[in-house]
This record gives sequence, structure tokens and C-alpha cells, in this order.
Amino acid sequence: MIPKALIEAALFLADRPLSVAELSQKLNLDEHVVLRVLAQLSEELEEPDRGLELAQEGGGYLLRVKGDLAERVRIFAPHQDLSEQTLRTLAVIVARAPISQAEVVRLRGQRAYAHIKELISRGFVQAEERGTTKILTVTADLLRYFGATSLEELRGSLTSPGVDEPAAIG
Repeated sequence: MIPKALIEAALFLADRPLSVAELSQKLNLDEHVVLRVLAQLSEELEEPDRGLELAQEGGGYLLRVKGDLAERVRIFAPHQDLSEQTLRTLAVIVARAPISQAEVVRLRGQRAYAHIKELISRGFVQAEERGTTKILTVTADLLRYFGATSLEELRGSLTSPGVDEPAAIG
């Protein structure tokens, strides 16, 4: 197997930055080979006719769409029209639904009010008045959006290997 193809494929599939050490260990390549390939990929992707770039982030490397193209192709990236912070708030709601709005705000902070409002307006979360708070549940629209058939299936996708536990998302 060609190291360049392996590293490029790993970076394409990864949902987080990958370190040189991790690429080396998991792909069974010497670190100097990984570094050489990353330099090659970076140089090749700098060409103006390429849509991706190799970026360093959080101590690792990842492939991402070049900034000037991102807005034009965003429609092809499902689930990326919600901000990371809104998705984290949604993860808490999914993990613990039904959950009170007060509890979500306690776990996620005051900005969660805006996230909840957005999720309700999108039809992903339903809020039922209960005293001084609201009880939040997920809707069928949310399940369809993520391609899940049940809340249990959606919860399972949040706790798959390599995904943070929903309760720990902060």
C-alpha cells in the first residue's frame, strides 16, 4: 500500500485532527515517512485548482474544504448547518430527553437558551411548558435529519466508539 494514499484516506475519513504519532502507529508507518507525505500533500493541495487544504489543528492534521469554497459547497455537507455549540446542546437533549430546559442550561450555560430556541424553530426539539421551565423532547424531524428511526438509535450513534459521551460534552 502506498503511504501517501493511506495517509490521505485516513485524513479524509477522520472526524478530528490526527497527529503524526497516531498516523504512524495506526498505519504502521515511520514518523519520518508520515511527515514527508504530509509535506507533499500540503504542497499539492496549495495549487489553485484544488478544493481541499491540509490544515494543522489541535496538535494534528486534517483535510478541509478551502475557505473560499466552503460556502458554495456547504449544501452538500449534511448536519453542518448547525454550529458546534448548538450540536453540543442538542447532544445533551438527545442523551437525556425528556429533560428540563433549566437542566440543559445548567449543563451548557446561558447560551443554551439561544441554542434551544434555534432547535425549536427548526422543529428538532419540542418544548412543553412545565411550571417555570420547559420540558424538552426531540421530534421526528430531528430523527429524519440524522437518518435515525428512533431516539434509542440516535442515542446509540452518540455513544459509538470514538464519540464523546453525551453527558460529558461541554
